[in-house]
Amino acid sequence: MAKQSKLNKTRSLQLDLLAMLLVPMLSSWYFYGPGAIRLICISVITCVLCELIGRRILKQPSTVSDLSAVVTGILIALMLPANAPAWLPVLGGMFAIFAAKLPFGFVENLPFSPAAASFAFLTICFPDLIFDYPRISALSTALSSTSSVSLTSMLAQNTSVSLRSVKALDILVGNFPGPMGASCIIVLLGSAIYMLIRRTKLFVTTAGFLSGAALMAICFPRVTNLFSSLVLELCAGCMIFTAIFLITEQSTQPRHILSRLLYGFTAGVSCMLMRRFGAFEECVCFAVLIINAAWPVADKAFMKIINKRMKKSK
Repeated sequence: MAKQSKLNKTRSLQLDLLAMLLVPMLSSWYFYGPGAIRLICISVITCVLCELIGRRILKQPSTVSDLSAVVTGILIALMLPANAPAWLPVLGGMFAIFAAKLPFGFVENLPFSPAAASFAFLTICFPDLIFDYPRISALSTALSSTSSVSLTSMLAQNTSVSLRSVKALDILVGNFPGPMGASCIIVLLGSAIYMLIRRTKLFVTTAGFLSGAALMAICFPRVTNLFSSLVLELCAGCMIFTAIFLITEQSTQPRHILSRLLYGFTAGVSCMLMRRFGAFEECVCFAVLIINAAWPVADKAFMKIINKRMKKSK
């Protein structure tokens, strides 16, 4: 009964994540065509097959029915450029399952986000492919992007960029080069609202993450205008995508709500620091992995403080 209860709880969460990922998948198809859906399908099939094979080798019961492998496959694909070769999501899916998931047992025991670990691995091995974003060709209106340079690249190179030179509407609708499923801000905001309604505890982590990132963008801007810095830093690359889908990995969440808020806030600050001083134009996945690894120790100290104050109050 306990195992079935855990399975049902995990499956329920993964179904909500799939609902939140549906529109980003559709937006990637709209902007980049059938090739985007092909990458998603390849990534999902790879993750599911690897999980089936891995559990069989380890002589463990199959966990494909909890849908976590499907969600991991979708997350990996949506962070890739739409012109990525077909073998890239295959390699990413294999690493996510064989290296970042199966060695640690089941999904509720994972110390890291498998999707974040996979993307970090691909970034280190194939940075030229990971950040080679195609031009947007879905729209033929005046909004259509004519450049293949991403916002993260502009910010990393200290390019003179502002909301005047980069149209805010282009950023909001995803009409700008970037990860194929993480660039449409309006769509991601819809996913965040869904999370707020359905998974309020997870949204606390997301809110903390965005607050930390926003504070860093205002205090240490890479562009002259503070408002432009805030909007561009939050909307560039995988920042909002990370806040919704990566930092909220089920097994890495602290129990106490204040600890979740602080956990997300620290992760947001770390992501901005990695962006500023990291070797790649987008380093959020590395920051997520660092916080995943370090927070259990910090959480224990935080809970001790809370327990002492509760005892004193009593």
